[in-house]
Amino acid sequence: MLVGSVEATLLILLLVIVFGPILSERFGIPGIVGLIAGGMLFGPFVVGWLEAGGLVTEFGAIGILYLMFLAGLSFNIKAFVENRNSALVYGLLGFALPFALSIAVVMGLFEIGFLGAALIGAMWASNTLVAYPDVRSAGLQNNRAVSAAVSAGVVADLLSLSVLAIATATAVIEIDPLAESIGADLVELVGPEAVQATTPDPLLPLWLALPVLLAFCLWILPQVTNWFFVRVGRGRTQRFVFALVGMSAGAVVALLGGIEGLIGAFLAGLGMNQLVPTKGSLMDRLDFVGSTVFVPAFLVSIGLNIDPALLFDRDTIVLGLLFTAFVVVGKSAAAVVTGVLFRFTWSEVGLMSSLSFGQAASTLAIAQVGFTLGFFDQIVVNAAVLAIVATALITSYGTRIFIARVPLPPEERAEVGEHVLFDVRAHGASLDETVKLAVAIARPDDGLVIPYGIPGPGERDLAKAMVEEGVAAVAAQGLDADGLVRVDDSFTDGTLHLVEENKASLVVLSWAGPRFASDYMFGNDIDRVGVMSPVPTMAVRVLRPWNRIVVALGKLDTGWRRDDAELVLAIVRRLRRSMPASVLVVGPDVSIAIDRVGDAEGVEFDTDLSRRHAMIERVEPDDLVLVPAHVLHDLAPMAGWRITRSLGDANLGVLAGPHRLTVSKGVTRQPMTTPTWTPG
Repeated sequence: MLVGSVEATLLILLLVIVFGPILSERFGIPGIVGLIAGGMLFGPFVVGWLEAGGLVTEFGAIGILYLMFLAGLSFNIKAFVENRNSALVYGLLGFALPFALSIAVVMGLFEIGFLGAALIGAMWASNTLVAYPDVRSAGLQNNRAVSAAVSAGVVADLLSLSVLAIATATAVIEIDPLAESIGADLVELVGPEAVQATTPDPLLPLWLALPVLLAFCLWILPQVTNWFFVRVGRGRTQRFVFALVGMSAGAVVALLGGIEGLIGAFLAGLGMNQLVPTKGSLMDRLDFVGSTVFVPAFLVSIGLNIDPALLFDRDTIVLGLLFTAFVVVGKSAAAVVTGVLFRFTWSEVGLMSSLSFGQAASTLAIAQVGFTLGFFDQIVVNAAVLAIVATALITSYGTRIFIARVPLPPEERAEVGEHVLFDVRAHGASLDETVKLAVAIARPDDGLVIPYGIPGPGERDLAKAMVEEGVAAVAAQGLDADGLVRVDDSFTDGTLHLVEENKASLVVLSWAGPRFASDYMFGNDIDRVGVMSPVPTMAVRVLRPWNRIVVALGKLDTGWRRDDAELVLAIVRRLRRSMPASVLVVGPDVSIAIDRVGDAEGVEFDTDLSRRHAMIERVEPDDLVLVPAHVLHDLAPMAGWRITRSLGDANLGVLAGPHRLTVSKGVTRQPMTTPTWTPG
């Protein structure tokens, strides 16, 4: 009597989600197979406790949307741009070869219609990096072949989704199967007589629907989301729900043109990509909900439609082996061609191809849509499950073999804006404007701003309140933030411990401004942190908004001085991407700044160093002055006194690489001759 009730259905579904992956992984089988097997076991063909078309199916429909939405949110645009040449070549070949092979064989053997065959081709032209955790555990995630495979997977998936969009927007397709090929039964199962589109009567034609969908997801939605995050929804729950609103809105707009909703969900994720940092709390929550409930429910719903008796039928096995061949042959050929063109080693080619063999949820999503629309029968979904298991085993074992043969790449530094540790002590400056600066540095790197406080004795509540204020200021800029309060022996010790624990890429320290005499006599926290910090450090005092950035490069006669000057220019480029401003660069050799400050429009260069002190004295209140720390070290005593007086009410920032920041002349440390930070 309980079977079929909402309560019993939910209980069985959650039990399958919990124990299905655990049991399958005990036998060395991917967890995805355990979820599908659980759906088969409790579905209508075996135990019958879960019914097809009920609550699980509805959860599964949401799971498809959620899966594609997360794919768009987590797409690493920066990594793709960095590896665009090899990624585009491998992505195009990795899509085209399996796609063409699938179409040729399916249409030749089964005489299925072109769009039906194209949808099957799209299933095996995409890929899922199921073996990527093994690569990451081995420390090879930055290898050029791995980077190419990861970025190329996005290209292949985008093209596969484009095929799906065209197929689902087509009204009716007639298919005429032959009676004799591999077997009459198999042909009849693969090729049904007619196909119905997702939306039989779409409101918009395809030629208009696609531009409308792209404009909504990639232009309108990001602007609305940014407005909501900044003006209205600063709470995590509000932002989480609004992200789901964006996903649903993209799916609905897609349906207006007869396009499958999962296309709109993916594009919505792509449009919101820059507003939801991949390492932030909001992304963690979105990923947690999707990976624990909705996406597993989709996989369980796939199993409900599979009859185990037919899963190991001869025709199903033949078709599954055929599908596996499409993947292995097509991806291997694409990897070989790409490896020859870009001079990869054969071990890298093997790693790249084996990593790309994996097929999983995205393949099943396309298969399920094709089955729902009637492009093909259940045997294709059944055979797809077999092929997914086969490719999962091949990619797992193949990747492990080639991991042992590929040497570790040199360790790469984090981009300066990835994890910005922000000191919330204002020292009379504007917290909101200082936060704007920190957020502007982090945003181009899809980074995080982490406000922190190190309380002294009896100051814990005060520090907590200041950190909460910093978190609210970051939220007001549209970013999600987690504040940190750490009790430690000193501000210096606490900051350095947080740098290590949070893998900070930059420390932004609040600064009261230049006070050379008192700093020289009594020292200061900035000097103590700056000379010990293993990452770049920045001392800032921001009193008001800025419209112009004034950069004094100082001497460039040593490697470490040039290194710190380039660090300043890297910060300027990030600030201008987030907050457009004119720039004045003063230095003996401004050639290093020409390609490092972003758009050349509005940039002025001056190499006449005889006028540099006069220019500093004419700094306007709405300027932001940025200098490498060695500019302060190299000042003569009288010049230091004049500049201290001239910049007493200015926006200031002093930067240096690891172990090199001091804001007083009394703690100058002999810098390293070999730079420890390379600007990016």
